Amino acid sequence: MSEHPESPDESLVDQLTRHQSSLFHYILSLVPDRASAEDILQETNLVVWRKASEFDPSLPFMPWACRIALFQVKAHRRDQARDRHIFDDDVLDQLAGEAPTSTEARPIEIGLRECLSRLPEKQRELILARYQPGASVDTLAESSGLTSNALSQSLFRIRRALAECLERQLRTS
Repeated sequence: MSEHPESPDESLVDQLTRHQSSLFHYILSLVPDRASAEDILQETNLVVWRKASEFDPSLPFMPWACRIALFQVKAHRRDQARDRHIFDDDVLDQLAGEAPTSTEARPIEIGLRECLSRLPEKQRELILARYQPGASVDTLAESSGLTSNALSQSLFRIRRALAECLERQLRTS
């Protein structure tokens, strides 16, 4: 493809191709697993292509594409509503924050995502549950049948394991 695409379609394909990795990392920051993020990315690509006529090439591509991706994440979440570990739309909007303007994912985000995925499922669920809005150690302890002290100790160990993993990830990258 030439440096200066000749048609609007070529321009959109160029933008989508250049920002594919950033768009994937944005989706991955909102979705707990890589497989779902990959599926959502493919759906996002289709919607971006279908809405190509709505894209204004004088505006930045990433905020527009991330907005579409956010709607695709929400649609995926609705499809997965039976799973009790899905964030509600308000939490998802907070996580989405501002659309990234850089084409590079931050190493700490990539590392943390990787480290979270390496945790055993129960530990990952526990640490994610702890950081849900309104969650407290006492309520989580009560629902899990543990004492608050036992749960706090478990959370401490999980955080320490995440910190060590993240440190190794950042050293190797």
